Amino acid sequence: MYVWIACDLSSGLAEIRRKCIEYNRDLHLSELAFSLPQHMSLKISFEVEDAVLESVIDAVESYLSQQRAFSVSAPVPEMIPGILWLRFSENANLKRLHDELDILLSSRFGVSRHEYDRCFKFHSTLFMDGSEGLFEMYRRISSLAIPSELIIDSFIIGISESGKAGEYRVFKNITTKSK
Repeated sequence: MYVWIACDLSSGLAEIRRKCIEYNRDLHLSELAFSLPQHMSLKISFEVEDAVLESVIDAVESYLSQQRAFSVSAPVPEMIPGILWLRFSENANLKRLHDELDILLSSRFGVSRHEYDRCFKFHSTLFMDGSEGLFEMYRRISSLAIPSELIIDSFIIGISESGKAGEYRVFKNITTKSK
């Protein structure tokens, strides 16, 4: 089973997501990124044996439920080949969470660091599409007012049997100690 861990941004980026859906009515980009709530990944998906899945979920939930809410500064729209995302500046809390999750998963469950974990880019994917329409979507999204600050007060654990994009589902929502 594959596991993925993220900050839930659905409430803070609800208006951006609504605009993405609206703009996409005439651009027809892939809506693969809409298969999950708007989020910022904290840990690249990783595979665990079914026999330890429950223990992994419990350990991650225990760790994340002890966190306090914190804020992150406004993300900036960015395009990389085939992807339009909101890129967040590295933040001490995000970096700490990512690194501590890596240590927890490695030391207790033998989960190896993915190459992307070594130079992790905090982001929230809006579209994954290789068409020319992605440039137009980037232009439209870049003109939107993005909240100057987002509060991180909940997390998501997702799972997938295949590990393929679009096949993950939310398994657990976790709220921080304080809002």
